[in-house]
Amino acid sequence: MLTPETLPRHELIGLHVRVAAAPNPDVVGIAGRVVGETTQMLSIEVGSRTKHVPKQASTLEFGPIDEAAADRKEAGTASKPAGEDAAYVTVDGARLLSHPALRTETTGDSKWR
Repeated sequence: MLTPETLPRHELIGLHVRVAAAPNPDVVGIAGRVVGETTQMLSIEVGSRTKHVPKQASTLEFGPIDEAAADRKEAGTASKPAGEDAAYVTVDGARLLSHPALRTETTGDSKWR
């Protein structure tokens, strides 16, 4: 199950994401499936298009997409349960700033271990 503490250890590609807040108002509200990730950017599939959203200074909400959900919480909090094996997790994108392969590794001197 995703939690704010475990999210950085997860593979983000394939997860549903919603941009809850960002310095660029044009990306706020974008929701879809993560199809790519770099150190600084998420690529989100929205319909037949791919949108690129910077992680820095963005608040990202991972979990099942539910446009009707109105009671979102602050970054770093687990929101309402979305099913038995799923939950909404809101996180400050700055927590995800690192090389994805290093962030998710389980051996060596990873700061995420």
